[in-house]
Amino acid sequence: MKRMIYLLVFAFALTVPCLSQPIPKFSQYPASVQRPRVTAINFKTNPDARSFRTRLSEGLRNGVNFAGHYALVGWGCGTGCISGAIVDTRTGKVYWPEQFNAFGVLYTDGNYAYPPVEYKKNSRLLVIHGIPGEKDDDAPAKPSGSYYYEWKNNRLRQVRFVAKPME
Repeated sequence: MKRMIYLLVFAFALTVPCLSQPIPKFSQYPASVQRPRVTAINFKTNPDARSFRTRLSEGLRNGVNFAGHYALVGWGCGTGCISGAIVDTRTGKVYWPEQFNAFGVLYTDGNYAYPPVEYKKNSRLLVIHGIPGEKDDDAPAKPSGSYYYEWKNNRLRQVRFVAKPME
């Protein structure tokens, strides 16, 4: 019995710091803003980009809007659905984070997430409100809420999740 109590106390002690984590702020993930260097998407190294040529090229023309030297570009993929990519404005390379693979902007309670995505050009922090997408359609659905990601080494790394309570 004592062993069980010790295990419960230990498990609780490990989870309390996770529950009390503050909401990440854009200022905690700084990025120095640079001027774009390329004027076109590199379609040779990004064959998938051809399918979204117009939106990606338009996003690149609009300039840096994320993490110092990237252009975050999005487009609709149906009701309550957004998809997108991240373009490196220094090289023209396109990144396809799995979280942008048709993510839902509807919470599980049926309300729309607004804004569905938050980001700044001088920060590596990206926030997805709703349910981030996955490349595997058979994966179990993630809970809805606010997902906080850091853009690091050309990948999104989740740093926090805050569930949206049902209304």
